[in-house]
Amino acid sequence: MRKLLNAFFTILMALILVFSLMRLSPGDPVERILGPNATEKEIQVYREQLGLDKSFPVQLSQYLIGVVKGDLGVSLFKKRSVVELLKEHFVPTAIIAFLSVFLSALIGPFLGLYSALKKSRVQDSIIRIISLALLSFPIFSLAPILVLIFSIKWGLFPVSEWGGLDHIFLPVLTLVLPLGSILLRVSRNRFLEEINEPWVQVLHAKGLKERGIHLRVAKACLPTVLTVIGIQLSIVIAGTMITETIFDIPGIGTLLLDGIQNRDYPVVQGIIIYSMLVYMIIYFFFDYLGEKIDPRLKMTYDT
Repeated sequence: MRKLLNAFFTILMALILVFSLMRLSPGDPVERILGPNATEKEIQVYREQLGLDKSFPVQLSQYLIGVVKGDLGVSLFKKRSVVELLKEHFVPTAIIAFLSVFLSALIGPFLGLYSALKKSRVQDSIIRIISLALLSFPIFSLAPILVLIFSIKWGLFPVSEWGGLDHIFLPVLTLVLPLGSILLRVSRNRFLEEINEPWVQVLHAKGLKERGIHLRVAKACLPTVLTVIGIQLSIVIAGTMITETIFDIPGIGTLLLDGIQNRDYPVVQGIIIYSMLVYMIIYFFFDYLGEKIDPRLKMTYDT
């Protein structure tokens, strides 16, 4: 209950903050909708129709009441329900998110454990250098490099289309490389920390084989790795604005960028609520999963 209350107040504070900042930011959505040739009277009439002429507290209270009822408002530009827009743009984002995080979760921890077992050897050095190099490339520079290689030079995959399996490869690869590198480094560091714990020395003293010890240490590292996976999944499924924009994917990130550029208050606020809910749900799930795998975590939280 304490966690649920904290989540509720976090979402409430985020909503109030975003609601305030959107209205304090420069630019008027009505002027963007009507264009530069609109008269002051036309602008005023349209503002009244949209309810933007009311005082800030009134607008905020009306919006919060609507959110409680499940109404996130109507897009100022698209003239469609924000809930409908979120449902429409959720599928491409979910596909990219789950595939990229799933592949990262398969590749990253495996290479991280392998690197830890080969500590200070050539294999370890090569893996660490490559992972550091991938982390050093921001997505907005990594994506064009992949496009240059796989699309322009080799002509294997399309750049800015959506619909088939070949359209998924480059966006997923753009996310898998940095996400997998993070999981690799987290897994490696956590394994090396855990393998020096006293309980591992006890297993050595009892004569347990190295393979059995490594499996137990890997299990002890699993809650930390799951936490990182949960964070990555919540971030990616909330909308990868850069990746979706570069590859022209009609996902949540693209919808958010359009909303920000057009000062579409309901869309931006709706996406913030969606992102917070996604993060909270995934956080609770992986938190619960981590406690089931390692009951010591629950004891630590309770203490």
